Amino acid sequence: MTEDISSQLFDTVIGRLKTGGGRMTKKRKVLLNALLTFDRPASAEEIRERADLNQSDLVTVYRNLETFENIGMLQRVPLENGTQLFELTAPNEHYHHLICRECHKAERLDLCVSKAVIGQAEAHGYTQIAHIMEVYGLCGKCEGISRQAYA
Repeated sequence: MTEDISSQLFDTVIGRLKTGGGRMTKKRKVLLNALLTFDRPASAEEIRERADLNQSDLVTVYRNLETFENIGMLQRVPLENGTQLFELTAPNEHYHHLICRECHKAERLDLCVSKAVIGQAEAHGYTQIAHIMEVYGLCGKCEGISRQAYA
């Protein structure tokens, strides 16, 4: 992430926290700075480690990540095994991902089906619609390792 974008996201998070009645605590600042260093979605454990908050329990990390999500600045990326990754985003943006089943590498997809899905859901009388769509497979690196293991 470029320094300009990181700075803008940091300032936006602070502004949204204040607007929502929250505040930027020392832990939130450290977690936010750690999130800004990732160029991919990361697990709570990875974020805690990069933030050097190993003395803090994961519940505290998850609680603060949820705060960032509630102000529209963080997206959860579900994995097939039920765990999740987290990604800092611009305000109220979301992305879909192509995720490797082995190494959990996650790449953004340049498409969203939200308009079609929302239109159909509304036609059925639904409101307050949200959607999640992730695509899973093996990345080229893990596929190569998998083939070597069976050769």
